[in-house]
Amino acid sequence: MTRLAAVDVGSNTVHALVADAVGGQLKDVASCVEMPQLGVEVARTGRLGPAGIKGALAALERVVAEARQHRFDHLVAGATAAVRNAADSAEFLELASRAIGVPVRLLDEEREAELSFLGVASRHAVRERWLMADLGGASLEVVVARGRDITWQRSLPVGSGVLSIHLSDPPVREEREEIRRRAVAVLHNLPEADPRRLVATGGTATNLRQVVAQSRPNILTTKQLLEAADRLDEHPALDVAKHLGLPEPRVKAMRAGVEVLLLLLDWCGLTQLQVSVEGLRHGMLLAYLERGDDWYH
Repeated sequence: MTRLAAVDVGSNTVHALVADAVGGQLKDVASCVEMPQLGVEVARTGRLGPAGIKGALAALERVVAEARQHRFDHLVAGATAAVRNAADSAEFLELASRAIGVPVRLLDEEREAELSFLGVASRHAVRERWLMADLGGASLEVVVARGRDITWQRSLPVGSGVLSIHLSDPPVREEREEIRRRAVAVLHNLPEADPRRLVATGGTATNLRQVVAQSRPNILTTKQLLEAADRLDEHPALDVAKHLGLPEPRVKAMRAGVEVLLLLLDWCGLTQLQVSVEGLRHGMLLAYLERGDDWYH
């Protein structure tokens, strides 16, 4: 058995996973997360900026320190859309790599989608055509597949954190209609696929389970997502966050993210989606098991 850790610097979160690798399979040990919301600043200014870099580095050091308490044997680290889109990404990557003692690799759009799919497919692949959606803070990775074979993939510039900029606290109906229009303008790039299953991963999907029910169901219906949207909008984000036991930034991001998931269900012609807790970080570790230090290529 080998204990591995993966950390990704995303557009909403900095998230670490510790897992044991046994016979090529992963068994989760611990998960550590912070929410510096880099994607919002990059969307506004095109840069992480000194404050963004400082906050992201602090979040990265905290989650890695927490992960180290579980005594992993090897750490891999990656950065996705917010860092990818930032003019000062090179500065951040150098500082981040120095801070945690391993290279923080910048994942291109194609590789991010492949790694997310690798993680999700390790548990959720089905023989018929299916769709994986990894909804992050600044981008949506979409993969159409049969079994574990990818037939189409794309990274789309629509994310929960960036869309949430357009919502008040709490949102009003006209603002929700506007973010739907923004999301539809991007999602029209999806191919004709007629998938039999939609599997969603990322912070919006996994945390919406807690909004729907304390039992955190792994299947969410259109009706439940619509009810969750109403619940998220009912009071200011801070009050909703306290009631649900979630960070306030997560509530704000979910308000926008739920609209994207509803649109994806509509496009698929489905009335329910499967939530996957496996995703990018699991894919990073599975790729490391297969390719070693070339995992990010």
